[in-house]
Amino acid sequence: MILWLSPLDERLHCPEWLQPSERDALGDLPPQRSQEVLRSRVLLRRLAARVLGCVPQAVPLRADPGQPPRLQPAQGWHLSLSHSRGAALAAMARQPLGVDLEADNRPVAPALVRRFFSPQEARMLADLERERGPRWAQRQRLHCWLAKESLCKLLHQPLLPILKSWRYDPRGQALIHGGGQVIPCRIGSDGPWSWGCCAMAAARISFWTGAAPEPPCPV
Repeated sequence: MILWLSPLDERLHCPEWLQPSERDALGDLPPQRSQEVLRSRVLLRRLAARVLGCVPQAVPLRADPGQPPRLQPAQGWHLSLSHSRGAALAAMARQPLGVDLEADNRPVAPALVRRFFSPQEARMLADLERERGPRWAQRQRLHCWLAKESLCKLLHQPLLPILKSWRYDPRGQALIHGGGQVIPCRIGSDGPWSWGCCAMAAARISFWTGAAPEPPCPV
């Protein structure tokens, strides 16, 4: 499993690498959003090109608006992509996966947890805040959010049911469904960013950072 976290700077501004349908869809977005989508998809193409051994323009990437990116033909690799506030996380694996990226200081309010998380998880997070303090509790709420956003992309399901039906277990590095199903989930951070990654089976992660990837660093 390979994850690449990169700033979305001008080195990734290559609109000619996108399919015509992708470029057309960008015209319907606000300028900043359009730029983030463009550069994050270019990042994903660069990652796939390194893995597949081709130039980025030749990557058989299908990225229809509103649909998760995929390779056609699949070639045994699965993709996931997330972008937030000027950075993106691109991912490839030999199994389905989902990733989410958030700024490390993104607030996840206790009121949101009480409203949308399961009562059991909301009580656990409230107890931890009383025991460990608000700063530590905020970080745990963010980790829960990252885990569940990642799971949405893995399962291709809406966020709201997942927020309430699944709980994140940081010790076991897994999401647990009320019915007993367990899905591995890794949470990590790099600089001002935090990320989540879910897959159906645990796997070793090679983590790249920066606009040009260094040799893989297993985590």
